[in-house]
Order: sequence, then C-alpha cells, then structure tokens
Amino acid sequence: MKRLVPAPQWLVLVLALTVVALGVSGLAIHQPNTASPVVAAVTIPGPQCGPTYQWSCVIPGCPTCPEFYFVGTVCEKNEFEKQTGRVCSPI
Repeated sequence: MKRLVPAPQWLVLVLALTVVALGVSGLAIHQPNTASPVVAAVTIPGPQCGPTYQWSCVIPGCPTCPEFYFVGTVCEKNEFEKQTGRVCSPI
C-alpha cells in the first residue's frame, strides 16, 4: 500500500493565496448601483475608443435636474454629450 506524501508548505500557501486573490478580485469587480438606472450604450462597431467606463452625467447650470448614469467608452460618452447636452465625468 502506497503512503500519501503531504504537499510542501509553500505549495499549500501559494494555492491558498491564489484562492483569496480570486475571491477579492471577484468582489472588487461587481459593484452594483441600485440608486439610479444605468444605461448601456449600443453602437455600431467603429474605431477603438478604449475600455468601457461608468459615467455620471448632469445638465450644466441645473442643480435641481437629476443625475444620470451612463455606461460606455469615451467615444460613446462624447456622442451622448452631443445628443443630450449633458456633461459626463467618470465615476
């Protein structure tokens, strides 16, 4: 009958740290915002405008107007600002 050889301590430590890192990164990626609606921008494929960001958009000079949340690339945000007159900044 074969005897089981225990894994070296460093290997157990590396595996445990990997599991912790994956769990933390999974928590950091998912950050829901239930207070305001988020609109996803759908556009025809075109030039690469970088990664998708979450934007907070307001109407300049209107403190009583509601804040609007927008999800899209920099190019999509620029087009949204032209169409709506809102000004967006990254969240």
